[in-house]
Amino acid sequence: MEEHLRILFVSAEVSPFARTGGLGDVVGALPSALAAQGYEVRVVMPLYQGVRDRAFVMTPLIEALRTPLAFGERTARVWQSVLDTNNETQPVPVYLIEQDDYFARPGLYGDASGDYADNPVRFIFFCRAALALTERLAWFPHVIHCHDWHTGLVPAYLRFLPGVDRRLTTAAAVFTIHNLAYQGIFPAAVLGQTGLPPRLFQPAGMEFYGNINFMKAGILYADVLTTVSPTYAEEICTPEFGYGLDGVLRARRAALTGILNGVDYKIWDPATDPALAARYHVDDLTGKTACKTALLRRFGLLDDPEIPLCSMITRLAEQKGVDLVANALERLFALDVNCIILGSGDRSYEERFSSLARRYPDRLGLRLGFNETLSHQIQAGSDCLLMPSRFEPCGLTQLYAMRYGAIPIVRATGGLRDTVAPFDPVTRQGT
Repeated sequence: MEEHLRILFVSAEVSPFARTGGLGDVVGALPSALAAQGYEVRVVMPLYQGVRDRAFVMTPLIEALRTPLAFGERTARVWQSVLDTNNETQPVPVYLIEQDDYFARPGLYGDASGDYADNPVRFIFFCRAALALTERLAWFPHVIHCHDWHTGLVPAYLRFLPGVDRRLTTAAAVFTIHNLAYQGIFPAAVLGQTGLPPRLFQPAGMEFYGNINFMKAGILYADVLTTVSPTYAEEICTPEFGYGLDGVLRARRAALTGILNGVDYKIWDPATDPALAARYHVDDLTGKTACKTALLRRFGLLDDPEIPLCSMITRLAEQKGVDLVANALERLFALDVNCIILGSGDRSYEERFSSLARRYPDRLGLRLGFNETLSHQIQAGSDCLLMPSRFEPCGLTQLYAMRYGAIPIVRATGGLRDTVAPFDPVTRQGT
């Protein structure tokens, strides 16, 4: 019998269970796409409080997974769910690691006061538990695909941690950088908690300006590096976008590939989307007008479909260029343009947009927070989507916009540059 390539995804976020952005979306879609091609794919993630609160269907798998750590053994319960219930022929198992000391909290990485102080210990445990799980199941992957700093220790463990089963250490480690700005930088003393050898605390190892860096561990010790767009792969090798790791990335440039993120069109398709007021497709856009009308009424904006509607669905952070939009809004209103903003983030931006929404209630629709259903409705009802990001590793929102017939207006950086082609009025080519 032919043996299929076995792939284990290790990620802090997996949509629809837990997500804060593109990381969760990608890890929620890519495993199913690979499984549909015949690969044997499994996924492991933490069991956050928010996952339990949403009552996903989960079945108990392991009552007590023993996980040895440098600071003492911890046990965890393991639950199993399925990533893609629409793919009945090849469903992807998802293993959720339950350890209440680390994950029974309202946030994934922090709360209103900032990041959780024990984040290094939380993700040391998660990385070790993921490896312990494969040994307990006697299911040894050929490839372990790790994502962002939360899993950067896994490639290091495969190389340097004593006692790991050889059937596991022979796996190839792939490390994907979704956003280099977030690196998992912690005090030097944390290295002792990882269980990794002290000799790794050097500039050629995990040391980073006197601290240790989980992202750097993934970059150094994975067999293959990927990131989420070709342009971003080039950008992160420069001082401007490298956040102190550009030299490390240049040294490993031969192992680094930029691969554009994709979209799950079973979920993002205006012809079938159940969230929309009306369905439509590229050959018949009449339903899009109905979606726009419903959206304007929901937000109480001027009910005139002829007025252009520009929207922004984003984290309210400097990276996303939201200050550029805030500075331009009153000029847009003077040009007879309506706007809708969905997102949350820095309190200063939340307060600024709230003030503008109070001053222009029939021009600016604002929802602070995130609502998946509403994001679909905004894409369908908008004429244009604004993404003036200062840097954007890939971006998925502009891909959703193009699928839903909203014109993306973006800054030429990272994946935005790779996916959005400037419109040429002469040739009528472009997006």
